[in-house]
Amino acid sequence: MQTQTDPFQFLENLDSPDTQNFAAAAHAETQARFLENDAAKFLSDGILAQMQDTRQIPFCQEHRARMYHFHQDSEHPKGVYRVCTAATYRSGYPEWKVLFSVADFDEMLGDDVYLGGVSHLVEQPDRALLTLSRAGGDTAYTLEMDLEAGALVAGGFHFPAGKNHISWRDENSVWVCPAWDGRQLTESGYPREVWLVERGQSFEESTPVYQIASDGMMVNAWRYLDPQGSPVDLIEASDGFYTKTYLQITKNLESKPLKLPADCDVAGYLAGWLLLTLRKDWQRANQSYPAGALVAVKLNKGEPGAAQLLFAPDETQALECVETTKRFVVAHILDNVEGRLKAWRFSDGLWQEAELPRLPTGALELTDQPWGGDVVYLAASHFTEPLTLYALDLNVMELAVMRRQRAQFVSDGIEVAQYQAVSDDGERIPYFHVGKKADANTPTLVYVYGGFGVPELPHYLGSIGKYWLEAGNAFVLANVRGGGEFGPRWHQAAQGLSKHKSAEDLLAVVADLARRGLTSAAHTGIQGGSNGGLVAAMAFAKKPESFAAMVCEMPLTDMLRYPLLSAGASWTDEYGNPLKYGICREYWAQHSPYHNLSDGQTYPRALITTSLSDDRVHPAHALKFYAKLRQTGADCRLHAPDSGGHTGNGTQRDAADELACVLSFLKETLA
Repeated sequence: MQTQTDPFQFLENLDSPDTQNFAAAAHAETQARFLENDAAKFLSDGILAQMQDTRQIPFCQEHRARMYHFHQDSEHPKGVYRVCTAATYRSGYPEWKVLFSVADFDEMLGDDVYLGGVSHLVEQPDRALLTLSRAGGDTAYTLEMDLEAGALVAGGFHFPAGKNHISWRDENSVWVCPAWDGRQLTESGYPREVWLVERGQSFEESTPVYQIASDGMMVNAWRYLDPQGSPVDLIEASDGFYTKTYLQITKNLESKPLKLPADCDVAGYLAGWLLLTLRKDWQRANQSYPAGALVAVKLNKGEPGAAQLLFAPDETQALECVETTKRFVVAHILDNVEGRLKAWRFSDGLWQEAELPRLPTGALELTDQPWGGDVVYLAASHFTEPLTLYALDLNVMELAVMRRQRAQFVSDGIEVAQYQAVSDDGERIPYFHVGKKADANTPTLVYVYGGFGVPELPHYLGSIGKYWLEAGNAFVLANVRGGGEFGPRWHQAAQGLSKHKSAEDLLAVVADLARRGLTSAAHTGIQGGSNGGLVAAMAFAKKPESFAAMVCEMPLTDMLRYPLLSAGASWTDEYGNPLKYGICREYWAQHSPYHNLSDGQTYPRALITTSLSDDRVHPAHALKFYAKLRQTGADCRLHAPDSGGHTGNGTQRDAADELACVLSFLKETLA
C-alpha cells in the first residue's frame, strides 16, 4: 500500500486543520477567479432564476388524490414540503399548503440538514418518515412526522444520524438497518443488521432479525405492498455491488433465503410474482433466460416457482427500470439510447403484453405511480425539447398531458445528431452532438459517466442550453462502455480490469469530433462526475494533448487506496480490489489517474470539484489530485465547499454558483 511515498496522503484526514486550510485556500482562490466578478454573478443569478421559475413543472408524489411536492425558492433556500389536491394540480392552478420547512430542523437537531426524502405510509399518507441529510451527505437523521398536524410524532420512529436504511412495515412498525454505531457497520460503512422496531419500543427493545458479516457490503429490508394480494417482506444482503442474496421474512420473523441468481435484482412484486432483472444468463429447469432480461417468478410460500420471460433485449436495447401498478407491470426500455415503454397484465395464467397508446419519443422517465391504481406519470424530453409531464391510465390506455415545461432557452438553429466513434479495440461508441453549425473553432463540452451500468440519456439541457448552446457552443453526450445504454454487456465490457476502455471510448469520441471537423483539441473540454470524474481523469492523464480543459467533479482518482476511503470498499465489484489482488494493484498502478500524473508532462487546464461533506466518494480523491497536478505546474483550480454531499444536496444558490463557476471556467478556456 502507498504510505510514505505519497506526500499528499495527509489530505485524507478531513479533521486536520492542515487539510481544512488547504481546501479553504484553494476554494477561495477559485471563487475569486470565476465567481467574484459581475459577469459570473449575472450568470449565477440567471441560473438561479431558471431553477426558481414558478412556471416550471412541480414533480410530485401522489397519495390519495393529494399531490406532495418539495419546493425551494429565495424565501426558503432549504425548501418546504407542501401539498395540494390532485384536482387543483390538474387545473394548472394548484392551491399549495406548506406542511413543513426544512430549515426548522436545523435548530431542532443542532445540525445543518437538508431534505433527503419523504417516505409516506401509503395506507395513511399523512404519516411520513423524513430523511434529513447532514450537510447534504449520505449520513442522515430519520424522523416520523404527522403531516396533517405539522408536528413530529411524540414517541414516534426517530433515529440518529447514520447511513441507515429505514422503511415502513405497517402503521405500527418499521424495518431498521442501523448505521449510527460503528459496531453496526460493514467495512464499507453501511448497515449489516436488520431489526424490526415496533411502535412504543426503544431500539434496544426491538427485535433483531438478520445480520451479515462485517466484510459484506450492506443489508436492506423493505415491504412490498401487493394491491392484488398479501404483502411480502424481503431482505437484500449484498456481498458486493452486483452479488446479492434475497431472503423472505416470515410471519414469525425468520429469514428464508430465496433460490434466485446471485447477480439478479428484484425489481418489483405483483400478484404474488417477483420481478427479476438479470445481469447474466440464468439457466433454470431446462429454460435459459438471457442477461438483461426481465423475468417474472411466482413466489409460493417462500419458494420460487414457475417463471416467465417478459422481455429479452436485442443488441441495441436495455432494460432501464421496472414499475408496478395495481394490475400491470411497466418497463422502461432503451432502444439505441431512446426511451419507450412496455406493459404486461396477468391474464389466463400468464403475463400478457398490453398494447399501449402511442407515446412520445426521446427520453422517458417514470416519475410517479400512485399506489393502488393503474395510472403512471411519465416525463418526456429531449436535448432541445422541454419536459412534458403525462398521465398514462393503463386501464383505459389513455395518455393525457398534465404539464408542459416552459422553454428555458432559444433552440432555433440548434440541431441534434447521433454519431459513432471507433474505440481502440474496434467497438463503435455512440454519442450525441448538440449545437448550431459547428467547425474546428467551436467550443465543445463532452460529458461522460460510463460506470455501474448507469445509462446517460438525452435530456433537456436547461441552463446549459441558455448559457452555453445559445452562444454557439456545442454539447456532446458520450455513451461510453461501463454505462447501461446497451444493457449488462455494455457495462461489463468496461468493468474491473477493463475499466480503461471507458477512457479509451471517451478519447475516441473526442478524436471523432475533430475528425468530423466539429471542433478541435484547442476548443474541446471534457466533464464527468463521480465515476465519470474517474473516466475523465483517466483520459486526462493518458492523452492530455487531446483537449484543452477538464471539469472533474466529485471524482475517484487514487485507485490504489480507494477501498480505504469512505464507501470505497463497496465498489470492488466495479473496479477490482487492489488491496487484495496483486493483478488489480498492477492494473491500477498503470491506470490510476493520481498515480499517472507526471512532472514532465504538459496538461490542459483543470477544474476539480468536491464537497468536504461528501461521505460517499472521499474528498481526498479530489484534494490529492489537485495538489499533485498543481505540483506539476499545471493550471488547475479546486472548488470545494463545506456542504452539499456527493449529490449536491444543498441550496439552489449553491448549485447555481457551482454551475456558474464551471461555465465561466469553460468559456475562459475554450473560447
